[in-house]
Amino acid sequence: MTSRGAEVRARENQSKFVQSRIDNIEKHYAEICQEFASYTRKTGRLRDKGDAVAKAVLLYADSETPSMKTGLTGFAECLSSVQDYRNAEVDRLERKVVTPLTLYGTECKHAKSDLKASFAAYGKEQKQQKRLEQVRLKNPSDRHQISQAESELQKASVDATRSTKALEDEMDRFEKKKMQDIKQTILRDFVQIEMVFHAKALEVYTQAFQTLMSISEDDDLEEFRNSLRPPSTPGTSRLDLVRAGSKGSLNSTSRSTGNRHTPSTDRRNGSHHDNHNMTNHDDDDDDEETDEDEDDSYYRS
Repeated sequence: MTSRGAEVRARENQSKFVQSRIDNIEKHYAEICQEFASYTRKTGRLRDKGDAVAKAVLLYADSETPSMKTGLTGFAECLSSVQDYRNAEVDRLERKVVTPLTLYGTECKHAKSDLKASFAAYGKEQKQQKRLEQVRLKNPSDRHQISQAESELQKASVDATRSTKALEDEMDRFEKKKMQDIKQTILRDFVQIEMVFHAKALEVYTQAFQTLMSISEDDDLEEFRNSLRPPSTPGTSRLDLVRAGSKGSLNSTSRSTGNRHTPSTDRRNGSHHDNHNMTNHDDDDDDEETDEDEDDSYYRS
């Protein structure tokens, strides 16, 4: 009985251990799968945003000067190429990382089914064990019933042992597969997918940088200044235009001055008054000369 009790406790402990392992894997793999699925979806949204940025830059490039247009167009094409690589990254993540992790839900269900079958076989064995004890207590002299109960118990024990061995083998396979998948397949594929994407992206971003550096600021600035200047007739220099503008300004000033009442008019009016005063003064001198003549005539007389 002591040996039997130890065997029962050992099987119970084994069942609890297997149950805890399955629950642990089911819980954590589900969480990892959920996070990788979220990572993949956000990478897809980043791809879409990258396409939107490339489109916006391309539309802006059409309105720019030649060198800037060429550089921005090349940059937009490089950015679009990066999004193509990112799209491949999303597809590979979905196929090689997320999908294998989702399959572990099914794997855990199979493991639970094996554990349940082992529990059932173990329970049947326990039931046959109790039945044999009852037969021995009630009919200790009935060898036929006792033999039949012993045979059924032996059969149940064989089934329980076979089920326990199958459970051990299945859990060993399950544990080995879990480690190989997480190490050599799922996470390794994730790392390789990310490395390939970033290597390709670095190559294209390097090209994008070189394309931006090829933009000639001097050429585009000259193009802008030429567009900013007013158009001139052939053979006319900017110095001629400036001189013509200055001469026009002087002529307009002279014409406006001649039409105004200026101090020269006043000066002309002032001369008229002075002549009038000078005439009055001459009349006074004539009067003085007449008086002198009269005085002379008086003395002569």
